[in-house]
Amino acid sequence: MNYFLFLNHPKGEDVYKVSHQREEMLREYFKRVDVLETEVFIRGEKYKAIVDYSSFSNLANFDCFKCQDPCCADNPMVYEKQTREFILENLESYNKKTKNIDILLENGYAFEDIIKSIECDDCLVPDERVEEEISLCSCSFKPNNESMLCSIHSICLDKKLGIDAIVDKKPLVCSLWPIDIISEEDNSVLYITVPDDFTTGFTIEDYYDTPCINKELSLSATFRRKNPIGFLENEYVPLIMAYGDTLKYSLGEKFYTDVLKRLLEKELLFLDELEIKEKQILKKQKSS
Repeated sequence: MNYFLFLNHPKGEDVYKVSHQREEMLREYFKRVDVLETEVFIRGEKYKAIVDYSSFSNLANFDCFKCQDPCCADNPMVYEKQTREFILENLESYNKKTKNIDILLENGYAFEDIIKSIECDDCLVPDERVEEEISLCSCSFKPNNESMLCSIHSICLDKKLGIDAIVDKKPLVCSLWPIDIISEEDNSVLYITVPDDFTTGFTIEDYYDTPCINKELSLSATFRRKNPIGFLENEYVPLIMAYGDTLKYSLGEKFYTDVLKRLLEKELLFLDELEIKEKQILKKQKSS
């Protein structure tokens, strides 16, 4: 089995391969819990999906502006064509945020070679500069001395583009993080869940280190030491609400509708909870 969202990771199988032990845990878990069978549409391809639907009622708060955890710790994939084209179309904004072009110029690269790198290199910069001079994800940037944000996402907001454009331009794993999709070797079936107390043994992300989906952690003294403002307790909402439109554009309208319907049927979500505040994906920090 593979971590589907990381199949195109620059480090290959070292990242995307599911260990035998974790595969056994996953299969046992999906035998025990109630699941929903549906279809998902990802980058124009249709897949059969088995969904741990109750996990989408878990509370979440994706407020990147109040968190200093390094979610953009490395490059999540070999970048897609549409991402490269978008960066080249918005080169000045991209460089203003990330400083990547300036850094490479300072290190002796010719401008035309930098453009060629954006067009061709796995991580948009020469391999020898990845995780060195260009630390963390090549598309990450800091609008201040605190938050770590996505330059692609931010440029989309600057240009007043919609959620559909944001999902299209960003790597899919970034839009869906920390939702986990594990696939059979031939991609015939995708298993979709969210890290929590029960799944964290086999998901690629560790629930206990992820405050956006662990409300108790976000209120802890350990978290508040790094993030004194923290996440507002009343801004935690069921994940399907926090990521509603993102799920529609990333996995398809059918996936979103089927999961939402099942959550309502099982009374894991109630209609009066669907009064959603401003979508996290469209929030914008003034200093970005």
